[in-house]
Amino acid sequence: MIPNLAECVEEVGVFYEQTGLTPTEARVFALLLLSDPPELDFFTIQDQLNVSKGAVSNALRGLLAEGRVTYLTKSGDRRRYFRVSSEKWLRRIQARLVNTLALGDMVDQVIQLREHSRATAFDAELRQVQQYFHFLKKRLPQLAADWEAVAPLVRCTDEPQQLSRIDQPQPPRQAKAG
Repeated sequence: MIPNLAECVEEVGVFYEQTGLTPTEARVFALLLLSDPPELDFFTIQDQLNVSKGAVSNALRGLLAEGRVTYLTKSGDRRRYFRVSSEKWLRRIQARLVNTLALGDMVDQVIQLREHSRATAFDAELRQVQQYFHFLKKRLPQLAADWEAVAPLVRCTDEPQQLSRIDQPQPPRQAKAG
């Protein structure tokens, strides 16, 4: 258990609020990131955050729709247990990096459109932004390839399933003969 969990949830929640989540979504996401065990039922989330049922419901609905959170069920228990959807979250981050590269293409277009501009100082600033995007475009593919080379061989799945299936040890994967 994390000491001062409420303070930690608040600190992490503020960060995620700045990324565009609503305050309650950010706190729910932070709580699920920090909780041990990593899955919590609706009423535990409500109790831990001291917010209304409606606020928790709306937050979970948004987080589920975005793919940041998923849920599990336990045999014989009608409750859903929510948890961070790590794999989907990672794929979302990777997709955002691709979108960042597309933003670089837009900066290239803006600079072309401004070719007759008299605001030379601002144009120089834009070219610096353009150089940064060109640097990212050159380096990110290699970083992604490096990540794939060192990423765990056994990937988790975040699909809704029985909790007991998660708790069972997975057999080790056999390395490919090279």
